[in-house]
Amino acid sequence: MSSDNSHRPLEPLPIVRALFLTFIQAHPQSTGYSLMKVISGFTDGRVELKSGTAYTELRRLEKQGFVKSIQEEAGRKRRGYEITQAGEMELLQLAHQMRFRINRVLNPLLALMEPLNGKSL
Repeated sequence: MSSDNSHRPLEPLPIVRALFLTFIQAHPQSTGYSLMKVISGFTDGRVELKSGTAYTELRRLEKQGFVKSIQEEAGRKRRGYEITQAGEMELLQLAHQMRFRINRVLNPLLALMEPLNGKSL
């Protein structure tokens, strides 16, 4: 067992942060509304963010330097979002944390559940 993360407690993983950073990176200059729709589609409607939650998180990401917003000049006043270098580093860290949880917690837990595979709900 390596000592890098093996003895540190696992903090809750900020899934909404991971979703926003991933889709802002994939779709630069997306608006908050379009990001909410993309996340809903990606999760087959299982993650439906309210606008208050979405815009609070986007402001938090901007304040932390992970994204920057660009105000559209023409038409309605809308903000598009782009990931920063710090945001890309945060996204890499989140991916590392996810892989660690999958490999060291979830996969072993699923293996222990194998005897239940033949049973129905």
